[in-house]
Amino acid sequence: MMNCILWNCRGANKPNFRRSIRYILKKNPTDLLAIFETHAGGDRSERICRGLGFDNSFRVDAEGQSGGLWLLWRSGIGIVTVISSTNQFIQAMMANGDEVLNLIVVYAAPTVSRRSGLWDQLRDIIGGVTGPVIVGEDFNTIVRLDERSGGNGSLSADSMEFGQWINDLSLIDMGFRGHAFTWKRGREECFFVTKRLYRVLCCAQSRLRWQEATVTHLPFLASDHAPLYLQLAPVSRGDASRRPFRFEAAWLKHDTFKDLLEASWNTSLSTPEALEILRTRLRRWNREVFGEVQRRKETLVSEIKKVQDLILLTPTDDLLMEEVSLSKELDLTLEQEEVIWFQKSREKWIPLGDRNTSFFHTSTIIRRRRNRIEMLKKDDGSWVTNAPELENLAVEYYRRLYSMVDVDEVVPPLPREGFALLSQADHIHLDRPFTAAEVEKAVRDIGKYKAPGPDGFQPVFYQHCWDVVGDSVVRFILEFFRTGVLPPNTNDVLIVLLEKVAKPKIITQFRPISLCNVLFKTITKVMVVRLKRVITKLIGPAQASFIPGRLNTDNIVMVQEAVHSMRRKKGRRGWMLLKLDLEKAYDRIRWDFLEDTLIAAGLSEQWVGWIMRVVSGPSMNLLFNGEKTEAFRPSRGLRQGDPISPYLFVLCMERLCHLIGNSIAEKCWKPIKLSRGGPELSHVCFADDLILFAEASVAQVRTIRNVLETFCLLSGQKVSLEKSKIFFSSNVSRELGREISDASGISSTCDLGKYLGMHVLQKRMNKETFSAVVERVSARLAGWKSHVLSLAGRITLTKSVLSSIPVHSVSSVLLPRSTLATLDKVSRSFVWGSTADKRKQHLISWSRVCVPKEEGGLGIRNSLHMNTSLIAKVGWRLMNDEKSLWARVVRCKYRVGDSHDLSWLRVRSNWSVVWRSIVTGLKEAVLPGQRWVVGDGSTIRFWTDKWLSGVSLSEKATSALPANYEGFVAKDLWIPGRGWRFDQILPYVSENTGLELWSIVVDCVTGAKDRLSWGGSAEGKFTVKSAYSLLTLNESPRQNMEQFWKRVWRVKAPERVRVFLWLVCKQAIMTNVERKRRHLCDSDVCSVCCGGFETILHVLRDCPAMAGIWQRIVPARERSEFFSQSLLVWLFQNLKEETSMNGVPWATQFAMGVWWGWKWRCGNVFGENRRCPDRVKFIKDLAKEVWMAHLATPELSRSTAREERLIGWSPPEGDWIKLNTDGASRGNPGSAAAGGVLRDAEGQWCGGFAINIGRCSAPLAELWGVYYGLCMAWEK
Repeated sequence: MMNCILWNCRGANKPNFRRSIRYILKKNPTDLLAIFETHAGGDRSERICRGLGFDNSFRVDAEGQSGGLWLLWRSGIGIVTVISSTNQFIQAMMANGDEVLNLIVVYAAPTVSRRSGLWDQLRDIIGGVTGPVIVGEDFNTIVRLDERSGGNGSLSADSMEFGQWINDLSLIDMGFRGHAFTWKRGREECFFVTKRLYRVLCCAQSRLRWQEATVTHLPFLASDHAPLYLQLAPVSRGDASRRPFRFEAAWLKHDTFKDLLEASWNTSLSTPEALEILRTRLRRWNREVFGEVQRRKETLVSEIKKVQDLILLTPTDDLLMEEVSLSKELDLTLEQEEVIWFQKSREKWIPLGDRNTSFFHTSTIIRRRRNRIEMLKKDDGSWVTNAPELENLAVEYYRRLYSMVDVDEVVPPLPREGFALLSQADHIHLDRPFTAAEVEKAVRDIGKYKAPGPDGFQPVFYQHCWDVVGDSVVRFILEFFRTGVLPPNTNDVLIVLLEKVAKPKIITQFRPISLCNVLFKTITKVMVVRLKRVITKLIGPAQASFIPGRLNTDNIVMVQEAVHSMRRKKGRRGWMLLKLDLEKAYDRIRWDFLEDTLIAAGLSEQWVGWIMRVVSGPSMNLLFNGEKTEAFRPSRGLRQGDPISPYLFVLCMERLCHLIGNSIAEKCWKPIKLSRGGPELSHVCFADDLILFAEASVAQVRTIRNVLETFCLLSGQKVSLEKSKIFFSSNVSRELGREISDASGISSTCDLGKYLGMHVLQKRMNKETFSAVVERVSARLAGWKSHVLSLAGRITLTKSVLSSIPVHSVSSVLLPRSTLATLDKVSRSFVWGSTADKRKQHLISWSRVCVPKEEGGLGIRNSLHMNTSLIAKVGWRLMNDEKSLWARVVRCKYRVGDSHDLSWLRVRSNWSVVWRSIVTGLKEAVLPGQRWVVGDGSTIRFWTDKWLSGVSLSEKATSALPANYEGFVAKDLWIPGRGWRFDQILPYVSENTGLELWSIVVDCVTGAKDRLSWGGSAEGKFTVKSAYSLLTLNESPRQNMEQFWKRVWRVKAPERVRVFLWLVCKQAIMTNVERKRRHLCDSDVCSVCCGGFETILHVLRDCPAMAGIWQRIVPARERSEFFSQSLLVWLFQNLKEETSMNGVPWATQFAMGVWWGWKWRCGNVFGENRRCPDRVKFIKDLAKEVWMAHLATPELSRSTAREERLIGWSPPEGDWIKLNTDGASRGNPGSAAAGGVLRDAEGQWCGGFAINIGRCSAPLAELWGVYYGLCMAWEK
């Protein structure tokens, strides 16, 4: 263990420096001390250093009254060698036995000009050293906006350069504990500025070596810079007896696990009892059989090395077979190691089977370090650092939070009116008996690697072992619903504390998440599936969370539009918006209030009983820093992490909506209207995010307080007045605003901050508005991850990050082009990786990468098109929704009309940013992509609307239309009972168009109306994916090679091999020919055979080194064709799924051969090839292993095998007649026909038909076959 102090003392000559440093060293045991800005040199600095009590020192003297760096250390830490130094850093290497550490202490000059070139110097140093690296102290710049308080709200170019430098070098911020900032300036509040200028960075190797290392911000003493205290601690094992049991998914990969399970599982016992016995036996089996993976891996590597050394001396069959056996065992061990770290890393985005163990391991260590609670501030302002005291502080807080100590035991009930009545059909749906199929589906729908509850068994255990444990689980779950009795400990939970803010200081800044047992989760999950079907009827339009068909963007749009109207409000009556913070909302819900709410909602007595039994009476343990604390029992609260909790909370919040509605009905609460004729706005809720609207007056705020106090008294809720805000419209005077603020106890604001993760826009947007989005994406795509992930892993992570993190921010407003360009730049740099000493090689242009997979790209989304697609979704929902609250607000405010009159889309100066964005989505995606579906033909304009295809008939007319034709609607050209008026149509359309019209019927019977449908999907439903495809369709011409790319991505091989095949198909691997083209080398000759140009085909097939291998693998009858094909034909022919050899798909053998051919070539070039006695056998064995892995783990396969079934005609029963029909089209769409036959129980012919139905798609032809078949049956 080594402890270091790093401090910018701002002058070591000052008397208070010596007093302060002695105090710091006394309080914090220190092995190495780095002092900056000493302002001292010569003999004086030497005397001061000697007086500090260290054995050794190295000094860079100050230049006049500026600068100065000292490094002091004790001999006990080993040999310290200073490698290089300047006036801005000292580079030292510390060696203690076999352990080496490269330490660089930095004092970056305070001005950008003076530290010019520093990052490049450090880049060269870090890139040139081997082993663990730690670099830290005063960088004199920040990385993120939240690393400062006060001053202007933008990142400087130098800050962004520093952030990029960290990324390029794959460095990891070691974090900190204590106060958030390390530098301060200003003695008055209005001028006070603080920043986090100091940090300690390390490489991934250092983070893994010192997993428990901490950085503490010490108090400011004698300087405006805070010292950093770095403690490089060994791994702390903690108290093993307090760590809960955890099922390891890697156990499932062991040969003997299934035997152990079957021998241990007793179906005559209850499921919890059977799990307890299994848990005991698994612990023993893990110690005695499975073993410690890391130790087993190292033993196997050592044994393989010994065998390979013997093979080099005397190769024998026995030794070669032993090498193969040991290699297979090592591969299985590596797979188990990968699963273990994947399970612990909580990274859900990347598939297994691609050896990203290093990434999973590092992610786990960083996550553990970040989640560890080491310092908390008490109510009196003092810090607690002692582990037992910290634990006690947390336990007592949550014991009190979940108790009834601060609320009245008995309160009057609320009136139960307000909920809509459930129908008899709803009650039948809810109350019908649960089935085994529902239970199994619920289990399989839970994420495999979700954190387990107190029993330690993850969903992956149940899902993988369902054939053994399934019957017991089903019996257990159905028994609860039959008897209403929940066995003891079933609903017990472990509570983990997740940060609500970066670097929390107090216990209230954590969110308690309950880890429930899978058995319990299954019970509540099957209940949720039933409840979701009826909850839409129970919840009013003001709530959007967890209600099918409602989204968070609904509330975001309403709030943004309300704020926009408030900023432009004029007249005598002002408005106010209250953004309320419900403190620990889930945890404070009273159980008696919940029960009363369930009864008021009209749920049956049986359902009320079930819900109250699963909610009440659990035992809770905090999982504090990985260890279980003492248990306590709550008497109120809903558990965050229980599937049913969000729905119960929404029902409880609906009672508040009823109170508000009653207050409005009594003319007490005066809501606002954003437009004449628009709906009234009084409140919108998204879970516990509550926004209230009312006219601005003291009387109104008192009414609001009365409603809230009533609700809080009865429900147990508590409004945090300190965290709540009031925003006033522009016509509310300061005096009135102050009076309202005083009466409410809530401070007024001009900036509402964020709502549901989205900035409430109150001024002109710029790139700084959404800088947090870029920061979050950059953090998730940190440089160290590219260093430990394969290209396939980097691609997958990029797609995951782009599809998740920014979505809430880009779903309702178009981001500035500069922000979107930056997002693409971050993604692009991460995908192609980076090195510290040279520019990244981007193998393929980003525009080609962003093409869908089936068209030859990687499916990574272009930020601009993705942003527009998400906005288009809001526009589509607006055009097709006239009833929801948010749609009525927007429709009335902007006078939204139909798609025939688009005058409402003309840009106006008074539009909000949100509405401008929605209009862009409408114009660029929705209007071009929507199609009309024919009903009664009264609305569709026959010639000018898009209804028969993607363009209107007038656009593809063969001759000019008469002037009066443009006004025709579809029914004007339809004769009921006869069909289209082709005499008026065919002179102006092509023959194909006439055939398409044959398949369309105007409905004059059932009363169906013409309606708009989305043309981008077969179902007519809008999807973001189809909108994205529409936006990118004409961006660049692309060949139709869908079948080719399907073969590439469906080959049964690891993902990194598929990505390599994609690069080969794109002719983008770095052969010498390609390297010479890019001016990276002088020769394009093959470096292996030295006999030809090193093209892709040469490396992978024609080079003698590979040709000999293929000669032995490819059957003799196919060799001539195999060696004569061009690159793309060669790939296409050999990636066919249908062909197999020796029971293994040929595509898999071919892919593994190509992959290892390239690896062997690179090994030859860089001198890294290991000896392989028989490469042909190696490829065949490896391909067989890969294939067997895909068979054993279906999720690794991208497609399922086609199942062939023999289908025979079965006769109808008794006197029934059976109708069989079919339809088909040549092309989709294309010339189509349908036919059918009627037969009796004897199979005798009773009638039939065959008909040409013009031109349409295959599904439509099928439907026409059914239609004409039924017509024939009715006639007979």
